Amino acid sequence: MDWYRAYHGMPQDAKLKVVAHRTKQPMASVVAVWVHLLDMASQHNPRGNVVIDAELIAVMQNLETDDVTRIINAFYEKNLLTPENRLTNWDKRQYTTSTDRMKKHRDTKKRGVTRSDADVTPCDTVKREETKKQTDTDYREQIADTEGRNADTRVDAEAEKEQKTNSNTKQKTHTEKREREREKQESGGKLSDQNQSQTESQRESKKENEILQQMLDIWNELVQSKLTRGQKAKLTEQRKELLAKRWIEDFNQDIRAWRYYCEIIASSQFCLGKREGKEGKAWTIDFSWAIASPDNVARIMEGGFSGGSHPPKPPACNVPELQLAWDTVLELFEHKHSKPTCRSWLSNTVITRMQRICDGNVVTLLCPSKFARDWINQHYLADLNRWFAEATKNSSRVTGVELIVEG
Repeated sequence: MDWYRAYHGMPQDAKLKVVAHRTKQPMASVVAVWVHLLDMASQHNPRGNVVIDAELIAVMQNLETDDVTRIINAFYEKNLLTPENRLTNWDKRQYTTSTDRMKKHRDTKKRGVTRSDADVTPCDTVKREETKKQTDTDYREQIADTEGRNADTRVDAEAEKEQKTNSNTKQKTHTEKREREREKQESGGKLSDQNQSQTESQRESKKENEILQQMLDIWNELVQSKLTRGQKAKLTEQRKELLAKRWIEDFNQDIRAWRYYCEIIASSQFCLGKREGKEGKAWTIDFSWAIASPDNVARIMEGGFSGGSHPPKPPACNVPELQLAWDTVLELFEHKHSKPTCRSWLSNTVITRMQRICDGNVVTLLCPSKFARDWINQHYLADLNRWFAEATKNSSRVTGVELIVEG
């Protein structure tokens, strides 16, 4: 425990009384601030210096900050504090360390001479002093030797302990590292599988949403535009679920079948609310009804709402690898000869097969009648051959179109 000296007469110190008079503060407040500075100086490094914080002192001594500031300024004026914030007489009244204090105490005891000591002759005194010195020297050497051996023992023990600790730490670190690598590999494999599964699921979900949106766009283009001008049908969660079922169960995931379904509805005056039914009531179809159930789809396709009068059936393709190429050919046909012309001559036609002949592929187009076959052959076959060749130049190149009639 560190100590500092509270010198005699401090509570009545004349300089502290002058400070109290100048600042018009009670002597108790001045002494409290001074004791606080002594305590701070004792704990400071180097001892004797202080860090002035009037607000802190005010809080600790239950005083006002302005009063503490005036008291400290008076300490400077009375040279109790130096400009370097050191207590002026600290070195005079205080010991630098506890070791110095004990040395001072031992020196004082040595200087103390008793009456019996006065009767001792100078020779005896000298001899006794030499014996005492030799004894003190031997004792100090013994103490030093003991301390040295103890220090060596402690050093060896600490070194051995540190070596053992380092060895255990390295072994533990190596074990933990291998465990982390193993966990990382296992978790990495699991995460890879999970990520791959999530990625595939996301792709499927994205593709499904794109198809449903395409089906909605076709409905808005062909039907909704005739029902409500400027207003489009929207996909709710319930409609998404129903539309996805119809796409798989009723239209066999064929966008042309869905388009033809919408064309039938768009050509029905009754579905559009422009003609009264048998009961004398007009009725208007909506998107939810059209996809509500397989029965509703069947009734539309069977002509229950159009009197059996359906628009021409669109051209079909039974060769999956030619589906995109056939779509391209039809778009080019409509662009050059118009959509009605395309439907008039290519409706009910079907791409039935593709055969490898020589250095190219020949596509077979089944026509609904001999008259249709002859007309297409005379007016449109050259275009069909050219457009098919362009649409398949990067895949299974088509070099010709064969026209046939069923039966």
